[in-house]
Order: sequence, then C-alpha cells, then structure tokens
Amino acid sequence: MSSTELRGGLFVADDALRLTVDLENRGHTLTAQDGTLLVSNGAQLTPQDRTRIAALRMHLLAIASYTAPEPRWS
Repeated sequence: MSSTELRGGLFVADDALRLTVDLENRGHTLTAQDGTLLVSNGAQLTPQDRTRIAALRMHLLAIASYTAPEPRWS
C-alpha cells in the first residue's frame, strides 16, 4: 500500500486519500469526534463504501482529525 506524507509528517494511505475525495465529491463529510470517525449522509453509502471505510478507518480518522501546520516562512 502506497502512502503520502502530508505537511507536518502525517503519513496516510493513498487509498484513504482517494476514498476521502470520492466521498466528499458525492456530498459526504468526514469528521472525527472523540476518536470516532463520522461520515455524513450514512444512508447514502453503498455496501462497497462501508467495506472500504471499515478497511481504511484508521487512515480516514487521521485525515478527518488532521490540521495542517502553519507554513514557516524563511
């Protein structure tokens, strides 16, 4: 599984990034609350979506919790 490093040193699976973008393009929002991943419009998720979310849950939770650090200007 390939991964991408986000600014600040967070590594996440590329599959999770693609899934996040796909879900957001279809109107879903991923949020993290008290260590739990929440996906809006759950009734509209397909069984395939649910399987992919379960498989990538920890990466998706990291993405939903992520706050990019402020850029440092030289």
